[in-house]
Amino acid sequence: MKLTFNWLKEFVAFTGAPEELVQLLTMAGLEVESLSSLREPDTNREDWLLEIAVTPNRGDCLGIAGIAREVSALTGAELKPIATLPSEKTPQLEKRVAIRIEDPNLCPRYSARIIDGLSITESPGWLRYRLEACGIRAINQVVDVTNYVMLETSQPLHAFDWDRLPEKSIIVRPARELKKFTTLDGVTRDLARDDLLICAGETPVALAGVMGGGDSEVRASTSMILLESANFSSSSIRRTAKRLGLHSEASHRFERGVDPEGTIAALDRAVWLLQEVAGGIQANGIADHYPGRVKPAALGLRVERIEQLLGVRIELEHAETLLGALGLNVEREPNRRRLRVTVPASRADLKREADLIEELARLNGYDKIPTTLPAFRISAKRDGRLAWERKVRALLNGEGMTEVINLPFVSEQLNQCFAGLWQEPDLAAVAVLNPLAQENSEMRHSLLPGLIENLRLNRAHESQSLRAYQLGKVFRLLPGGETEERLCVSGLLSGPRVLYGLRLREQPAPGFLECKGIVEAILDLFHLNGAVIWARAGTKFLHPGKSARVGHNDADLGYVGELHPDVAERFDASQVLVFELDFDKLLQYAPRRIAAKPLPRFPAVERDVAIVVDRDFAAQQVIGWIHDLGEPLIEHVEVFDHYVGAPIPNGKKSLAYRVSYRADDRTLTDSEVNELHQRLVDRLGKTFGAERRS
Repeated sequence: MKLTFNWLKEFVAFTGAPEELVQLLTMAGLEVESLSSLREPDTNREDWLLEIAVTPNRGDCLGIAGIAREVSALTGAELKPIATLPSEKTPQLEKRVAIRIEDPNLCPRYSARIIDGLSITESPGWLRYRLEACGIRAINQVVDVTNYVMLETSQPLHAFDWDRLPEKSIIVRPARELKKFTTLDGVTRDLARDDLLICAGETPVALAGVMGGGDSEVRASTSMILLESANFSSSSIRRTAKRLGLHSEASHRFERGVDPEGTIAALDRAVWLLQEVAGGIQANGIADHYPGRVKPAALGLRVERIEQLLGVRIELEHAETLLGALGLNVEREPNRRRLRVTVPASRADLKREADLIEELARLNGYDKIPTTLPAFRISAKRDGRLAWERKVRALLNGEGMTEVINLPFVSEQLNQCFAGLWQEPDLAAVAVLNPLAQENSEMRHSLLPGLIENLRLNRAHESQSLRAYQLGKVFRLLPGGETEERLCVSGLLSGPRVLYGLRLREQPAPGFLECKGIVEAILDLFHLNGAVIWARAGTKFLHPGKSARVGHNDADLGYVGELHPDVAERFDASQVLVFELDFDKLLQYAPRRIAAKPLPRFPAVERDVAIVVDRDFAAQQVIGWIHDLGEPLIEHVEVFDHYVGAPIPNGKKSLAYRVSYRADDRTLTDSEVNELHQRLVDRLGKTFGAERRS
């Protein structure tokens, strides 16, 4: 919004300097972006041009009268009356021009006056100066006056050549079947069905709120005009202007909301100016059709609510004065510390109590609001999933692994090779409808293809070691056509660990136990390490002798192991260890609350037992069996040795277990521990057909 300082002072008795006005408006929320010095051409009087950034919800401040009211409310300066030429509504004029509005939601009000005896010439210098200073090209007195009044009141006007109107009736309606319309710039526009038109009878003469038509524009030969002052739906004008790329000063104001109560006042002001600069004579009366009248909104304002939101107390009397200065109708409710505020149509941005309090903050001064924040309680709900994700990332980063983020798109061949955690024989993939390349045609079943691609790129850059992990989703297609997603964590180890510091030494390539140790650390983070079952993995892409699956309560949590030699050769990834865990299932077993327990008061007693079993016997079976016995004195069981070779027979192996015994109320004696341990060893041999090794 551009305006000149001297022009504004014709509306309000402001006595300060332009710089004071800039500071005043900016601190009240109407930021002045620039202030430049000017000279009036006729009088050589000093003037200043202000450019104000008006927010989209303050359409009332797109006119000088609205800015003047803000200045008056902020300073107490008196508003000045502006010369107008009112006229009463008479049936005679309505007989000369009939007005019909088809949809009051699109056009709530349409007002018009007729002016005769015009002599079209160039506008006087003072009028041209003010328009051109505000960025509007001067054309002739009639067009210039409509633009001048628009800048003053924010109400757009339009003048039609009365003699060039095909019919003397105005119909405001959507375009519907009409497809083309030529605007006054000579361009033929394509219309949409809901574009709003001003028609003279059946002939369109203007694109409502945006631009007039070329056939009815004011020319040098014009002597009589129909002056339009209307109100249109902001959303309708916005759609039309945006679709056509036709932004005008009028559409800019209609898009932000124009006061429907201001159409008559703008007409009266324009008629007075036309008589002054063009010698026009008004026809008696005014035509006004107002089917979309809306009852003014009434809002309640509580004193205690003001203090709650602003942190500063504003007394009821002061609040009444401040809001009244904005043109709001304020009444006190009897016997209550509460105001009833009636909001005029010009302030459509005031819709609730908080909006009124914001106005009080502006007018009372933002600098009077204390800088201390009010006390409040944090009630944000903790995101448990996000917290566990952060814990896992912190753990793996501490293990020297680097997090990677790979896109979830893979090729069909990779999905067939790496089924991931899905165990279905006929695993269906989620297809990408519009893949950028054939290599990205499906959503991944596993995170491993991305990690293997990371390894390939690192080796291409001569990196000898990679320890990487990813926390991401995997996908599959269900029989019903729906998509299932799982959040998984997967890792890859290749090459010797890189060591830093003084004690540098050659490190061997990672083995199965090292990778399994990282998985056990993750399980321990979720307090699951003592309750999981390790079993031989039957995963096709893993080495049959160097892999394992981990489960809990018949639920499969994931796998760990070395890549199968055939797969490793295919991807040139020899001696690569990988793991993949179902993060969603880990979350199901994660403790909601971690309870602390005291350290044991009495010492534990340990006993070892070694048994000879078949080569393919799973060591975990013994641990699970002992836990299932439910013996209260057995505290912990672990495997500490695995041996194959002489004197163990071929096809056999030796497994050594350490069993810890402890009582909560006393120190166990050797005799009772030996007796309990012997019974355990005897039952162990009978249950598994194992031979005890001495």
